[in-house]
Amino acid sequence: MKKKSVLIRRAALLAAIAVAIAVAVGLSVSIAVSGGRTPAAFADRPWLGALIAGAAALAAGLVSLRLLAAKVMAPALEPVAKLKDAAVAMSGGDLEIRADEAADGELGELGKAVNNLSDQLSRNMYTLIVERNRLRNMLNGLSEGIVAIDREGAITHTNPAIEKFFTRRKLALHLPDPRMKLIDDKGVWEDFDAVIQTGEPSTRNLNSKDMILRLTITPIVDEIGAIAGAVGLFSDITQMERLEKTRRDYVSNVSHELRTPLTAMRALIEPLKEGMVTEEADRQRYYDIILREILRLSRLINDQLELSRLQSGTLAIQKSVMALDDVVYDVCDRYATIAREHGLELKVETDFTQCPQVYANADRVEQMLIILVDNAIKYTEQGSVAVSADWDDERVVIHVKDTGIGIEETDLPYVFDRFYKVDKAHSGKGSGLGLSIARELLKRMDEDIWVTSEKGEGTEFSFTVHLPKQEIENEE
Repeated sequence: MKKKSVLIRRAALLAAIAVAIAVAVGLSVSIAVSGGRTPAAFADRPWLGALIAGAAALAAGLVSLRLLAAKVMAPALEPVAKLKDAAVAMSGGDLEIRADEAADGELGELGKAVNNLSDQLSRNMYTLIVERNRLRNMLNGLSEGIVAIDREGAITHTNPAIEKFFTRRKLALHLPDPRMKLIDDKGVWEDFDAVIQTGEPSTRNLNSKDMILRLTITPIVDEIGAIAGAVGLFSDITQMERLEKTRRDYVSNVSHELRTPLTAMRALIEPLKEGMVTEEADRQRYYDIILREILRLSRLINDQLELSRLQSGTLAIQKSVMALDDVVYDVCDRYATIAREHGLELKVETDFTQCPQVYANADRVEQMLIILVDNAIKYTEQGSVAVSADWDDERVVIHVKDTGIGIEETDLPYVFDRFYKVDKAHSGKGSGLGLSIARELLKRMDEDIWVTSEKGEGTEFSFTVHLPKQEIENEE
């Protein structure tokens, strides 16, 4: 059998003492009243004497019980009070406090159980805090914006990334929806509310701050399957959309550039095949045109491959110390005849023998000059093309300037884009890949290129080539 608790034992003892005292007092009162015999006043009413004796015994028992309880029960009630105080403190969040486990009987066991419960709660709280902090850091570290709302539509959670997608508004009294302070787009909150009402996920694109965002809203379901809220994920897909547009434009431009020479060759080969061209001179002229279109098609394919290798980083460019004068004069000598055929003058305005040596790849610098000089001659109807340079202690800047048709200011940011042409019809005068190749070449050599132009006044392209001292030190 289980051992009786201290409280039960002490309560039984108090009850026995109180009964004994009450019996003794009752007998004493009865004897005192009767004097050993039944008085005349109680002869006719014997119950009255018994009532008085009982009342006196009850009063004496209660008084004695109160006095004894104060002395006997106080030591037993003190552990109960301490246990209550510990439980109240724990319920208030103080999990460091401990109940007294040294008390006798059930009080000690109860104190031990309360302490075990506190330890378990403390471990669970620690685990929850760690998981909460981990989840918070993960959400705060996301580049995507997160917004969560409850079933009433009130915002419960956000992360810092949402700030870069939307400009916060100061809360105004006239705003019908306070959520507009965070995201100033009524349609977004209508989508959130619709997801909570229907329980169906929602996805759409929206524009904000010159960005294209993809909004995906998913309902939050509780343990009984009811909708408890919704969470929205805002992803920046601007670059993805631009790449997709670039891909579409690229395919369109390649198709156009390939179709032009193929159409021309087909138009020339069909009459030759059918025997419609009888004169030898006409046949030779057709052959010349076909050969020219084949060469154009070959250049387009080669330029495409060259640009792809540059952009993929698979083309190695070895740099060394070199002199610019031989490269510049050789390119200008080769293109001087072509310039004269176009009625232009090709000038070298700088004495490149005085130019300091540079740290670059000679073949790539020559390719750069060929691209720029060739473009200048193509787009200059009269006047001249000039090659010059200036330098300082760090780099040489080479300029190719023409007096041609110039470039509109709105077109300047796009002249280095693949297949971009000022002539929107893409009719003749190159494939539109030369300047793209030039920019990629210089980027691979850690150099820069830029353009200045005025419509009808001419264009000047400039690119840098660094001196060897600084470049070699950087490599070391």
